[in-house]
Amino acid sequence: MLGSMLAVGALVLSACGGGSSSSETGGIDLDATLRTTYAGVQTLDPAKNTGSTAMMSNTWPVYDRLLQISEDGEYLPMLATEWTFSPDGKTLTLKLRKGVTFSDGTPFDAETVKVNVERYKKEPMSADASAIIDNVEVVDNHTVKLHLTEASQQVLTAISSAAPGIMISPKALASVDLGTNAVGTGAWVVESFRPGQQVTYKRRTDEGGIWDPDTGKVARIEIESRTTDAAYAAVRSGQIDIALSNGNLAPLQPQIDSGQLIVRALKSATTTAAVYMNQTVKPFDDVRVRQAVNYAIDREAIVKALVPTTSARVQPMASSVNGFDESLEKMYPHDPAKAKQLLAEAGHADGLEAGTFYVANYAAFPDAAQVVQANLAEVGIKIDLELYDIRQLVTQYSKSKKPGSFHFLSFPGIEPGADLAFFLDNPLTLPGGVPDKTAQLIERIDDPTVSAEERASRAAEVIRYATEQAYFAPLWQGVPGWVQSNKVHGVEEGKAFLGVLGGQDLRHVWISK
Repeated sequence: MLGSMLAVGALVLSACGGGSSSSETGGIDLDATLRTTYAGVQTLDPAKNTGSTAMMSNTWPVYDRLLQISEDGEYLPMLATEWTFSPDGKTLTLKLRKGVTFSDGTPFDAETVKVNVERYKKEPMSADASAIIDNVEVVDNHTVKLHLTEASQQVLTAISSAAPGIMISPKALASVDLGTNAVGTGAWVVESFRPGQQVTYKRRTDEGGIWDPDTGKVARIEIESRTTDAAYAAVRSGQIDIALSNGNLAPLQPQIDSGQLIVRALKSATTTAAVYMNQTVKPFDDVRVRQAVNYAIDREAIVKALVPTTSARVQPMASSVNGFDESLEKMYPHDPAKAKQLLAEAGHADGLEAGTFYVANYAAFPDAAQVVQANLAEVGIKIDLELYDIRQLVTQYSKSKKPGSFHFLSFPGIEPGADLAFFLDNPLTLPGGVPDKTAQLIERIDDPTVSAEERASRAAEVIRYATEQAYFAPLWQGVPGWVQSNKVHGVEEGKAFLGVLGGQDLRHVWISK
């Protein structure tokens, strides 16, 4: 659970290149090095790292997955080319890509899937993500059946998002240096690794080793952990090609205006900033107070001032997840008078002291919290703020009796059943819980035997209830994105893997001469 939240908390955003053709730019520079940034990892072993987004954003050059997720929330082929559920939804059959080899020469086949999944199920950090898979049946060299513990659509997200979907060479699984020398089917191999700081890759040279002809267009890749200020300085001076944005682009505006740098946000990312309200602590045990908070917040002003490339959000569900209801976005307009009316009805006509809220000391949260604090003060709700490290905040909030917190709504994937279970039927994120009837409905959403439309309908019912009950006060959805050199191309809109989670696969990137 913490790993999932940290993955979203550390996610720091996704990207895309320009649309120029190679003929317009002088051609592809096959000798180029792609230099980018991301939060560092301590190991390259997917079974040993709790943050799936950070893991994949550091290992995409070497590791492919069984499936991938597009920017708009669709499953796409990768090492598996076809996938079908059995009539009862408890078995998922995968047809595997032929002619794929690992960089150590080992062929990718059905037995590879079996040994990888079995390892992920045994390792403590990857066991939960793999638990939905009971066992793997090898049908033939390029067909496997994943027998599930229960009918579940969530398995598709699982095999698209790090463990258990990342495929490692069976030969390398026995190696003592797997954490530093990753061996996958990707177009690059590890050149060097400094835990928490930098990982460098070089293009594979083995004949026929690159199965995807659209990859491998840069000779080397450097992924380095940098602070925002250092990353901005580096991309401005040309030391790196891509930098993560925190939403404040003022330091780079001259280069953006001149066309030297290009910005692309990812509004469809499921990453959603929100104000949590603890229903077990007064005054937030009263739905009218929670609704008043929602009416008091000027979301549009916050987004315009702090994260202009994202979208203001009212409901606790991202637009790229099945079940999102656009009509709910009108439920809580900025209406201080309505907020004061609700507070009066709740017995707080003269205002109230609501205690101290934790604030994630990350990205735009500190500034956004101060704006919300002012919005609430305007209607008579006084809150204090306490900055907290985002990597510790989740567990700390769950242990405390704090009345609220500013941090991300954590989406484990793009399946609404799993997402709603995570942040509604979960005492760590919603201490007051949801009624049994709603919890039961959440369980029914994750059913691969019914149509996508029916799953969306079931999800929408729960989302509407949660929005009406004002369990949270969402602020914005999306991530500020990347700032990149105008020489970076090849990741057109819609191609970004795990775009909905905020990560980025730059496997198709090329750099112009």
